Amino acid sequence: MAIDRETSGFGARPGWRAPKGGRGARRNGAPTRTPPAASDPAAPDAAAVDPAVAGLARLAGLGEDATRRLARQELPTPGAPDAIPAALRAVGAVAGELERERDAERRRADTAEQRRTRDAERQAVALERARAAETRQRTKAGTEQGERQRLTGELERAHGELAQLRAEAASRRRTDEASEAAASPGETSASGRGGASSARERDAEHEGLVARVADLERQLDERGQALDVLTGRAEAAEAEQARLLVETRRLRRQAIEAGADVDLVDPEDVAPLRIDDLPEVRTCLEAVQLAARHAQHLVYTDRAFETARSAPYDEPRKLLRDLVALDRVAAAWNAPGGTGRPIRDVARDEGLEWADDVSATALGQHPREYLFVHAGRQLWAGPHVKVATGRGMRRTCRVYLALVKGDEADLAGLPRGAYVGPVGKHLSDSTTG
Repeated sequence: MAIDRETSGFGARPGWRAPKGGRGARRNGAPTRTPPAASDPAAPDAAAVDPAVAGLARLAGLGEDATRRLARQELPTPGAPDAIPAALRAVGAVAGELERERDAERRRADTAEQRRTRDAERQAVALERARAAETRQRTKAGTEQGERQRLTGELERAHGELAQLRAEAASRRRTDEASEAAASPGETSASGRGGASSARERDAEHEGLVARVADLERQLDERGQALDVLTGRAEAAEAEQARLLVETRRLRRQAIEAGADVDLVDPEDVAPLRIDDLPEVRTCLEAVQLAARHAQHLVYTDRAFETARSAPYDEPRKLLRDLVALDRVAAAWNAPGGTGRPIRDVARDEGLEWADDVSATALGQHPREYLFVHAGRQLWAGPHVKVATGRGMRRTCRVYLALVKGDEADLAGLPRGAYVGPVGKHLSDSTTG
């Protein structure tokens, strides 16, 4: 039987009735409140639970759902010797139940995130494979097309030679006939023998050319059939790539919505970004990922992504803008023969606040912050862009670089370029205390 806690008192056991004029009766003749009817009497509304239960829930910092759960617990009679310990146990039981449910929900969310991330990664791999297959088919088709063009040219030359040989044979026949008509009988006999030999040679040459033309036409036909097959395969691979691209985008969106840390860049969109039309980004990591995907000249090292992941700067779109501008500075740095003027001037022309280097003292006192590695070579962060300088870490951002000339003995094998190192917080120096 359901217990009316409003009239039965705090945690009353079945059969217990509040004394007349006590907690169970309303003062000043106020009518007794009847709990609202519910299909599940074991799940009372938070506003209809016993005031003592509500007070206990408030003391324990419980929400409405926890308060309703606490109201369903078997609580002792107020004033009973074990009232307080039992009440604390009930609160603990409710809190434990809620914590277990939250843990289960977190596990489900983590599992869903991992599954969606895994699906997105697998789909990205499948997309890359489809692209590779399509590229291979296109390459084979191009090779076949080139071979077909070569054979077509050779066939045209053979046809030309055959036509020339036929013309020469016709001309010689006319000459021979004229000579035979004008010669004496003895001369005719001798010249006839010589003409017959020459004619046989011309016939043999003619037959050889005819056979060659027939062979070239056969090869050309085979190449045409092979080209048709490869073109069909390339078109099928292209269609599969388009399908996988759509599926990859869908899975990426689902993974992002689930909170997964996946590549946010459209795999087909790798053209240079325009500063006047930059997309929105939520974090510094997204800004670096997007800039790296579209970079034409900058080299992004692992350190750039590691530091951007924990960067607290709260205007990532401004960071993205400077990274896009910095890619053009890197293009000037990579130009054969150098820029012809200080790199700082190029950077300032791009609207960047440029610093040529950091102090030797900072490098000596904080080497771990300034040292990073790329392709097994140690690089030192020096030149940097001051994206923002404000109060606090959320208002300050730097992009540190290593400018490699390509002829450093200790960096043998590392090509000339601008390598992006730490991104985000201001590295330690004399100004940071």
